[in-house]
Amino acid sequence: MGDRHTLLFSQPLTSPHPVDLPPYITRYYIPTPLGTLELLAAEPTSSPTSGPRKKAILFQHGGFGSAAVFIPFLTYFSQAQHPCYALSVRGHGASSKPSFFRMVWGYPKSAFAGDLLVGLGFVQDLEAERRGKSVSEMPDDVVLVGHSAGGGLTQFLLSEGMRKVGGYVCMAGFPSFGGWGVYWNWFKMDPWFVPRYYLRDFWHPRSPLSSTSLVHQAFFSPSYPVSDVKSFETLMPEYESMLWPLQMMTRFVDVGRVVRSITGWGKGGIRLLVVAGEKDRLMDVELMRQMAAEYRVAVEKGREELVGESGGDVINGGEQVGFEVVMGSGHHLQNDLYWEDCAGKILVFVEQL
Repeated sequence: MGDRHTLLFSQPLTSPHPVDLPPYITRYYIPTPLGTLELLAAEPTSSPTSGPRKKAILFQHGGFGSAAVFIPFLTYFSQAQHPCYALSVRGHGASSKPSFFRMVWGYPKSAFAGDLLVGLGFVQDLEAERRGKSVSEMPDDVVLVGHSAGGGLTQFLLSEGMRKVGGYVCMAGFPSFGGWGVYWNWFKMDPWFVPRYYLRDFWHPRSPLSSTSLVHQAFFSPSYPVSDVKSFETLMPEYESMLWPLQMMTRFVDVGRVVRSITGWGKGGIRLLVVAGEKDRLMDVELMRQMAAEYRVAVEKGREELVGESGGDVINGGEQVGFEVVMGSGHHLQNDLYWEDCAGKILVFVEQL
């Protein structure tokens, strides 16, 4: 295959230069005991003349992603006057790079959830300072958005009660009920997935994405330009954790606990949004629709407790869990041809919170 990527079983001899950023995006390095985490931040493009600071948004990437895949969204939402952030968990983007075997088999999903917890805490601290509030007042002011395996990771963080947020978007994310359907879709799309992975590529985690054509069919719509796929590949890490997705193959969250980690249910409006891509061949529309339905049931079942925690008396799972489909888009909703349609749907959600 002429577009095949050379698989590496160790870190590159020279570290790639961090992605060049537009002047309105700032890169932070957050220290942790196991190395630094990259956080990209974009402030509103104009100073507010009146009224409070708009809700902040934190975007979390998925497998083989990084904060840089959200540069289009950081641009869009900062121009809509929302402070916004994107985190690279360990081994991704400009965050610290573990060795091959430690990254692939040494870090479970809980380790990446710990990175997300650090990033979310950093954002809430920063926003508290800029809003003149205490950190305890911040959950209402931060919206969490997770994509793909990052959608699974964000659900896991909320299910474990690590932090509360003022709204949540699961964007083509791992279904709450587990990822077997996702990988069944992948096997149907790519019948050579298993023999390639086990026989040719010796269990290398990038095997299913080891060529431009494989990345194209898994991540993007058919009409997405191949030249842009090649540019996207330069953002992908050389290897990925296997434990992160494997530990999400069966049910990995309690949806009732997820919704209890989202504030404001008693205020009315949509508090949780599931977004699907019409042409997503992995987290397809039907899987995402099933997940949204499951969250609607959880809101209805937890109605009394959610009202008690949030104040007010308006709780309706059918109306407060949204579901949107981005027509024409593949799996990487934030990068595909129709990314602005996806961003627009999320902006409508955020501004009605």
